[in-house]
Amino acid sequence: MKVTFNGSCLSGAYSILEISPNDKFTFNVLEDSKTSFNVPLNINNITVKNHLVAIGKSPKINVVEHLFSALYGLNLFNVKIDCSGNEIPFFDGSSQTLVKSLSKIEEYNSPNLFSLNKPILVKEKDSFIQYTPLAKDNLVIEMELSHPYINTQEIVLDISRENYIKEIAPARTFVFTSEADPRLKNLPPYGIAITKKRIYCATPLRFSNELIRHKVLDLLGDLYVLQRKLVGKVTCKNTSHQLNLKFIRKLINEMNRFEGLLKCC
Repeated sequence: MKVTFNGSCLSGAYSILEISPNDKFTFNVLEDSKTSFNVPLNINNITVKNHLVAIGKSPKINVVEHLFSALYGLNLFNVKIDCSGNEIPFFDGSSQTLVKSLSKIEEYNSPNLFSLNKPILVKEKDSFIQYTPLAKDNLVIEMELSHPYINTQEIVLDISRENYIKEIAPARTFVFTSEADPRLKNLPPYGIAITKKRIYCATPLRFSNELIRHKVLDLLGDLYVLQRKLVGKVTCKNTSHQLNLKFIRKLINEMNRFEGLLKCC
């Protein structure tokens, strides 16, 4: 089963994606009908700029976070992606459009699990992410988002395919800004803008706490680089893509150190 997406990107460009089940994850950038480049998925090949996530260096594919989140939420870790363009279509700023088509793809095989036997913590000012092992093979996310414009939003979610589709995928991206922001005069059909005075949105909010649900969406997209399902409990506050990747790098380093110790013994 192959699914095809096409649409406008955040930059104004246009791109086409074809995604199909595969025996392993493969990301190909199609330069023309005869030339393609494989882009490896690993932590050293992920960058963040202006709150947007990219994979690769040359070629580089921008704004991959919502696509990777949809793949993570649907347990699709073994897929082949063919991309014509250098950016993923943005659609409505959520992963809902992607999920509607990707849910037609069946898992090629069950994803491996990623877990540690000890807690880990990363912190930056008033932000943190903490991992704690759980006895069960599932992922629980307990998240808090605090900002003067919204006070505090909190959520606790058991991350399953069903919960992802219903509770996370529809949540759109957002930005905290000021009334002087020129984008507010011609609001695009995606995303949410929050000022000190009010919330700007082309359509009504889909959840009363849509903002923090999108933060969960972003975290899952960043976790996709593990290429395995994280199991355990993640407790976090005021996350960002930069902090997420710092957390994931620490997860990987701890796992590599543990596996290295096993080999030595």
